[in-house]
Amino acid sequence: MMLSEQAQRALILLDRRARTTGDLFVLDRVDRAKDEIIRLNSNTPVAFQVRSAWAHAAAVLRERQKLAPAMRLSDIAPQDEPGKDDVSFGTVELREWLRTTPSLAEKQRQLLQDLATGREGDALATQLGIPPPRMREQISRARKRARSAYVIEVAT
Repeated sequence: MMLSEQAQRALILLDRRARTTGDLFVLDRVDRAKDEIIRLNSNTPVAFQVRSAWAHAAAVLRERQKLAPAMRLSDIAPQDEPGKDDVSFGTVELREWLRTTPSLAEKQRQLLQDLATGREGDALATQLGIPPPRMREQISRARKRARSAYVIEVAT
């Protein structure tokens, strides 16, 4: 289907309007107006087509807003947002790797798992009866071993 010259110009004007905004309502309105211009494919003057399609698009979108439940973006949980990865996925993946890797000694594995759950090195030192400097040394060695093993096992 070939669009009339007037309809093509109307689409260009609507494209320009879309490029100057970041407002989602305006962008939806431009899309609806463009759909109407394409559907009608009229030879009427450009200004009339744009004004008419713009007004009809606003009416349709306002009606949609009445029917849809009012929601703020802050009400949407991160996992509900399309295209957005769950930020905890990396943590879950790392914990699973810690649980199953053969590259770590059991003591290193347990230490890193405790740290991954939020335990502090000083608390672990107290629990195990080890001086805090010694615990920091063990943590450092376990992390170094885990980083090199992770690169070999997962990152490649």
